[in-house]
Amino acid sequence: LFSPLAPPDGGAVANAYDASDYASDTVRDAVQRLESSAGDPEKSFGVFEDVAAIITEGRGVGGSVSSSGVKLERGYVSDEDTTIYNPGLSLLTESEKDRLVDALVSNRQVGLSKNAWTENDQFGYDFLKTKLDPLHMHELRGYLGILPLYGAAVYLAALAVQQNARELFPAAYIVGVLAIFG
Repeated sequence: LFSPLAPPDGGAVANAYDASDYASDTVRDAVQRLESSAGDPEKSFGVFEDVAAIITEGRGVGGSVSSSGVKLERGYVSDEDTTIYNPGLSLLTESEKDRLVDALVSNRQVGLSKNAWTENDQFGYDFLKTKLDPLHMHELRGYLGILPLYGAAVYLAALAVQQNARELFPAAYIVGVLAIFG
């Protein structure tokens, strides 16, 4: 109400993003279908095939792909290595990829808990997960969320050792490195 960023006339505050950029209808539909097919191996695999078509063909995702790059409705991206092989990956935003990965992981967890996860489902999951999240950021999300605070605490502890017990600092430095990376 009293925000310095609020318009003086009390009007609505504009978001920093366009709501249509967050997830296209195609991605929203795929996420809903992944959620509703959880626990049913045949339906899940069918949705996996549809998501694979989004990635490999760019099916249903706005924009166009050509040899000169990717022309998006919101901008222009060039020099994409995956454009030739997986044009949909170039057309999807990071938030859309995150939504798809979250839905894939959720679908897998439900399938495994109901003991209804087949080899085909695992193959489809592995393919999609590798394409959408090649650096495994979904699994690292929890660790990366606390890393700055944890790293700061370890750094301050090492700094305290350096200031108060200088002879122990080499060992404290090694312990600190192992605490963060080990």
